[in-house]
Amino acid sequence: MKKIIKLGLVLALGLIFVGCGDNATNETTTSQSQTISSLEKNNQDLKATVSSLEKTVNSFEKEKAAEEKTQNAEQEQKQRDLANTKKAEEDQQRKEQEAQAAAEKQAAEKAEAAKQAEEKRVAEEAEAARKAEEQRVAQEAAAQAQAEAETRAQQEAQVQQAAQPAQGQTVYVTPTDSKYHTHQCGNGTYSPATLEEAQGRGLTACAKCF
Repeated sequence: MKKIIKLGLVLALGLIFVGCGDNATNETTTSQSQTISSLEKNNQDLKATVSSLEKTVNSFEKEKAAEEKTQNAEQEQKQRDLANTKKAEEDQQRKEQEAQAAAEKQAAEKAEAAKQAEEKRVAEEAEAARKAEEQRVAQEAAAQAQAEAETRAQQEAQVQQAAQPAQGQTVYVTPTDSKYHTHQCGNGTYSPATLEEAQGRGLTACAKCF
């Protein structure tokens, strides 16, 4: 921009001087002096205009640079804001994921603990039921064994009682037999006697009769 303005001034001055050269033969010295003074004044006006234009251009360039700087700063700030927003969203998402993972882990641990507690309870109940059943079976077996023992004892007592005649019972003996009988057992002459008398004579019970 500055170069274009300066080039225009140089061309304008050149044209003016060329015009002055063409009319130099027809003008007087006074008019030449007036023309020179006018040119100098015009030159000063042009310089002032150029200076003003240069200031305007400089101001425009400064404003443009300031505007570009502001735009760049705003763009950078937007990028930083976007980056911060994205980072905040990522951090929030990460925290939510961690919280969800922690909640799922805690729920899984509670479920596992509840499962183990239930398995332990079931095992304890099964063990208690097994012991109770073993105790019941043992008690029944003991009761049955005791009943069988009592039955055997009663039967043995009955057999023994049947095998041993009561004192004072009447038995039958023969003069030559070594046994006493409950009735006439076989041939021979039987005579009644008390059990005490037969045992006193050394006789023993007949296996057929007793």
